[in-house]
Amino acid sequence: LYYWGIKARGQLSAIVGQFGEGFEYQQEPDWPGMKGDTLFGQLPHLVDGDIKVSQSDAIARYLGRKNNLQGETDADFALSEALIEEQDDILDIIAKSHYSDDREAAFNKAFEESLPKHLENLEALLQNDLFTSKLTTGSLAIFSILNIALDLEATLLDKTPKLKAFYDRVAAIDQVKKYL
Repeated sequence: LYYWGIKARGQLSAIVGQFGEGFEYQQEPDWPGMKGDTLFGQLPHLVDGDIKVSQSDAIARYLGRKNNLQGETDADFALSEALIEEQDDILDIIAKSHYSDDREAAFNKAFEESLPKHLENLEALLQNDLFTSKLTTGSLAIFSILNIALDLEATLLDKTPKLKAFYDRVAAIDQVKKYL
């Protein structure tokens, strides 16, 4: 995986990759030298033998399939896919705040108005301490975006104790700890 060593769109792929054999994360890619080797002229980009994958969610889904993180049932798979999309919705809120002319006001609005409903919805979907019958790419997507958001607002999960327990459980998994 080629992506800068920052918490952003490539983070989910970097976490999911930890669940497979021989995964390498190049955090200082030869950029723009390798731009022509990517599918769309941008990062993140994954090379797995003869297979090249670009676009962050496509990479995460590819690695999830390869590393058996799609769930045991169709229901697990469907919810996992929805969680990946929910991660994107939350990331969009954070990114818009980050690039706003008034970042402080935008982040305050995001953390006080926009994100709480997303967190409540996620909390309602939890079954015990996971969303699905086993860990999935979608669960890791939610962990990943919460990890980014908690760097910005440490009290983010204070009103969602089940979601906090989920976050703590996933953070304790060896492959996730290896990335963190």
